[in-house]
Amino acid sequence: NRGVWQKDEGQFDEEEYVFSACGGSSAYRKELLDEIGLLDDDYFFLLEDIDLAWRSQLAGWRTLYTPHAVVYHHLSATGGGVTASFYDGRNSLILLTKVFPAALWRKYGWRIMRRQVGIAWDALRAWRGEAARARLRGMLAGIRALPMALRKRREIQRRRKVTPEYLESMLSSSPQ
Repeated sequence: NRGVWQKDEGQFDEEEYVFSACGGSSAYRKELLDEIGLLDDDYFFLLEDIDLAWRSQLAGWRTLYTPHAVVYHHLSATGGGVTASFYDGRNSLILLTKVFPAALWRKYGWRIMRRQVGIAWDALRAWRGEAARARLRGMLAGIRALPMALRKRREIQRRRKVTPEYLESMLSSSPQ
């Protein structure tokens, strides 16, 4: 979500390619969706737009940010509750399994796993919180969903047209 919570000082006035766009503010080419498919129903809620963005990048499609488009979107209107905590925990693991290329797993996997363990630890420490328990249940559901995610991963990675270096450059080129 480009520029969210930031004062508009003209830093986002240039059209440029970005890694992804919020699903609530995106328009997609039919050819893209014909090639990579629609939103993955297995997500049900949360991160399905990020999954679509990853699949489009892996297939060689690019996302253009244009400052001239005006979208009114209530950011995270459905987030923050128990349901969102569950699906965020579950879908994060599914997403990372499905779309992250092996070369990037080798380079960043330990950081990703350490962060996921940290999130689980934080949830355990806040055990009294209903959202924390939902997050842990979601992470366990994500672990149970790994065989499904691995099956989908094979097809997604087989169709990959870009290098891990390109993906890494797109992920690390976000503005301040």
